[in-house]
Amino acid sequence: MYDEEEDMPMRAQAINLNEELGQVEYIFSDKTGTLTCNIMEFKKFSAGKEFYGTGEKPTTKQLSNVNFHDPKMFANLKANDKDLIRTIVHLAVCHEIIIDEKKGTYNAASPDELALVNAAKQFGYEFAGKDGDEIMTIKTPKGAVKYKLLNVCAFTSTRKRMSVIVEDKDKKIWLMCKGADSVITERLSHSSLNSNTFKETDRVVT
Repeated sequence: MYDEEEDMPMRAQAINLNEELGQVEYIFSDKTGTLTCNIMEFKKFSAGKEFYGTGEKPTTKQLSNVNFHDPKMFANLKANDKDLIRTIVHLAVCHEIIIDEKKGTYNAASPDELALVNAAKQFGYEFAGKDGDEIMTIKTPKGAVKYKLLNVCAFTSTRKRMSVIVEDKDKKIWLMCKGADSVITERLSHSSLNSNTFKETDRVVT
């Protein structure tokens, strides 16, 4: 299998898949209209009591899987809105993306994860990779920030969410989680629910 557009051959993203891939003898593909392009684009999101994303056509160059326009968001970001910055940092940290060192691009298990991390990058908070000690580096407008990755709770169809546990430079431990509305909403605090101003039909990725 080979992706001509990305010039990338098929490879396992997890070591424990190698043995299973070696047992594959036949691959059957059914293209009858049921398959889709599986394209996800970052268009709207909320942070604190503010909702961002006008839905209008962007006037600036966009990264892959990002289609976002809202001058108000960039103004609030420049004004150091704490809720906004914390949300964007969350996007840059809570994922299982790896970086293709040859191309300098992100390799993601799903297009929605790529959309979230590329959005954070476009907003000025770029995931720059991990070292051998699981130290994640995030490039921000104020310089590089490092987080020590303590644990990853991978996404499953049962949990419908994934989480990372990280330690910041002040030795403070953070649990960051993302997932389906049906499992995230019921776990929000009362104050978080009251600050939620967007409709159920709106999504971070649409």
